[in-house]
Amino acid sequence: MIVEGDLTFRESARKLADVIEAMALKLEGTAGLLKKERLLLAGKDYASLQSLLKELERSVSDFLGLEAERDRLARQLACVLGCDPKMSEIASNLEEEASKPLVDAADRLQRSIKGLKSEFEITSRLLDESKKLGDLVLSQLRGLTGSGFSVRG
Repeated sequence: MIVEGDLTFRESARKLADVIEAMALKLEGTAGLLKKERLLLAGKDYASLQSLLKELERSVSDFLGLEAERDRLARQLACVLGCDPKMSEIASNLEEEASKPLVDAADRLQRSIKGLKSEFEITSRLLDESKKLGDLVLSQLRGLTGSGFSVRG
């Protein structure tokens, strides 16, 4: 276990915790965007929907940048600590004061991931139902044209 006397470990752990917190915030924001997306789909506001999709793309790109930074910091700290670059391993090799922000940030990130997954599932079901409804309407229209109905009269 690394003791409190080594400020470098504490600073590195704090930076890592900050990046993980930023990742959680980004995921929470992305979940909010998915909620807005559903509202826009229901309201058929396609111009706003297109803008929102671009915002979702930026959010994903930002998250991937944060993930790369988290990975870099975790590997760096794990190398110095002589452990695997997993939060549980890193935290167990630090004193409690330095590991607590890491553990708290990792817990928040896990909750954010669950929330985002839930939003994805809801949006996916909505899109599936919308497709089924569209297919049903098309099927009904085809049935009308096949039954002798003609636009020409």
